[in-house]
Amino acid sequence: MQLVSFPTMKVVFFGSLVATLAACSNSGDKHRQAERGFEYLDATQVEPLVIPDGITPPEQSTEFNIPTPQAKDEVFVGSAVDVRAPVQIIPLIAGSRIENTDDGLIFWFDILQAQTAIETSETMMQTISDYIAYRNSSIARRDDQLSLIESNWLVDAETVEGNWWLFSSDTVMEQRQKFIYQLEVKPHGRTAGLRVSFVDGEIYRDGGDLAIDLDEFDKQRLAIVELNRLIGYVSDRREELEAQLAAQREEARIATMSETEKEQLFDETVSLVLVNDSGAAYYKARANMEKTMKRLRLVLPLAGFTITDYIANSGSLYLTYERPPEEVLENYGLSTMEFEEKDYIFTVGSNGNVTQITLSDNEGVVLKPSEVKGLYPYLAILMKMGLDTRDSLSR
Repeated sequence: MQLVSFPTMKVVFFGSLVATLAACSNSGDKHRQAERGFEYLDATQVEPLVIPDGITPPEQSTEFNIPTPQAKDEVFVGSAVDVRAPVQIIPLIAGSRIENTDDGLIFWFDILQAQTAIETSETMMQTISDYIAYRNSSIARRDDQLSLIESNWLVDAETVEGNWWLFSSDTVMEQRQKFIYQLEVKPHGRTAGLRVSFVDGEIYRDGGDLAIDLDEFDKQRLAIVELNRLIGYVSDRREELEAQLAAQREEARIATMSETEKEQLFDETVSLVLVNDSGAAYYKARANMEKTMKRLRLVLPLAGFTITDYIANSGSLYLTYERPPEEVLENYGLSTMEFEEKDYIFTVGSNGNVTQITLSDNEGVVLKPSEVKGLYPYLAILMKMGLDTRDSLSR
């Protein structure tokens, strides 16, 4: 589920970056991320403990005594201290999670259509490359063995409006940053992890160079902001990536098939038509009995129907329906299919070129038109496509 568009995130994150770099460049003091407010300013002074005469005073630790500031020190208290708001990873991708490691934060998310780690690595490395190109930059270093990409300068610019009452003009803030993008993939290939590390940064105001003093804390904050931008890009392209992986897998599968298998796969002559006749509903297959039965035997198990018996004389298929695994349903567009789990009888008859299929329960009572109509879109898709289901059924 996409919560925020990537262009919107770009504006928000730019403001955060300018504030971060500007804060670092304006003072040699190191500032830290705010975790609490300034409620301590409202605290009252605790009076010293009064010890009655004749009582031995208890031992007191000086561990928490606040030292008296020296006159030469510049003192900052309360809201005068530059403390920045927390920077958090924004989990735009549903089902994602964040892992805090010694090497930094990793954003883990699932790629449903992926089947191998190699497939996922190749796809995500290309996605990171596309992201860097989207940012109008280029790759400084790429290591496919380590699944690592380092960017050249990523440049952003923003005009900060001046204050007319202070007679200050607009200021153009330009920032340049370099990052390392690290990819990790679980052995099964369906889960990928993204980590971003800060490499270098520069900031310019109206073309003038400003000194930047960044410590590890500052670099981690900037890396999280950049990781959020990459997550936003992946979130926007996720459906495209899933479709791309599915298409690649299908192309590879077709490439290994014989010409006979390909002919069967793309044979669309067995198509179903829903017929409503005098309050009863049934299907008509635009093919002869032999081809229709052959296709039914292939697609019914994929849709969740187990064939328990077949009586050729009457053309009766005895079936038990049980909803198949979600991944099988999703692969063939059947995930929204709802059908009561019980026994059924499909009666198949033909006049030569057209075959009729009637649905009934295990007692032979013909199903209501609404039930026949509810199953029709899913069964029609499978019958028309002529799918080779061996891979799906073996999972």
